[in-house]
Amino acid sequence: MSVRPVDAALEGLRTMRRKPLPVLAWATFSLVMLPILGLFAKIVLGDEGRAALAGRAGSADPREILDLITHLGGVMVLLIAVALALSSVLQAAIIRSVIEPQNDRFAYLRLGKEELQLLIVSLITWAAALGVTVIPSGAVVLGASLLSGAAAGWFATLGALAVIGLSLWVAVRLSLLGPHAFSHHHIDIREAWVQTHGQFLRLLGMYILAIILAALVSIIGTTVSTIIGNVVGGGVDPAAGDVVASHPRVILVLLANLLLAPVFLTLQTVILVAAPAKAFAQLNQDEIDAGLHD
Repeated sequence: MSVRPVDAALEGLRTMRRKPLPVLAWATFSLVMLPILGLFAKIVLGDEGRAALAGRAGSADPREILDLITHLGGVMVLLIAVALALSSVLQAAIIRSVIEPQNDRFAYLRLGKEELQLLIVSLITWAAALGVTVIPSGAVVLGASLLSGAAAGWFATLGALAVIGLSLWVAVRLSLLGPHAFSHHHIDIREAWVQTHGQFLRLLGMYILAIILAALVSIIGTTVSTIIGNVVGGGVDPAAGDVVASHPRVILVLLANLLLAPVFLTLQTVILVAAPAKAFAQLNQDEIDAGLHD
């Protein structure tokens, strides 16, 4: 059996259509957990940590990001772990709705072995991403620094393309590790890697389409937020200062955006997580139908 890219990429949209109540429950979960995560971050970071984070907000310089992580130390590790844990609960619910649609208690949300395994999978994925980007990128930078002129430019360009290609290849080959661990009830990197053999281009096409759909959801979310802002906050200039900041309409706009952001983020997550789960189901449908993955 093989992956059907379009069918897999559209699974998230089908999930929204077939299971609106669970999707609403997932959005509510995000709506509740994101502010809690933000409050937790505010508490554990403290004034100094928040100042350091604000000072590097929006920075794309890897050295600054590494300095920030080093500066915050264990606090940043703790925040990342909590964020990944919450993400694992949501991902497990989405995967469960695709692979085990009949197991719909509590809107597919659980807190157990599968969620823990997906948390470990997330850590493995992060480690793999660092391994295939940071180390090769460092080698490219070092190599370019030893050259000069056009040779340095060509080496840097070709090296960057090679790093991007390597990262993309590893990401796709490991992309079914989460659904594989969920379905088999244990983490097996080798078997998950073998599962994608001969499916690279199909999976890549699936992810490209899924990312396009997720981007469209983001555009829709921004459009809806803008419309609500124009309707509710009409006639109020957000740049007018502190007096306007306390205007009831501005408060309503901010509240609406605060409520909408987790909802559309959840819909994007459904699209991006349901796709590989469906691809895994397509590759293993006979075994799943036979109950070998229960």
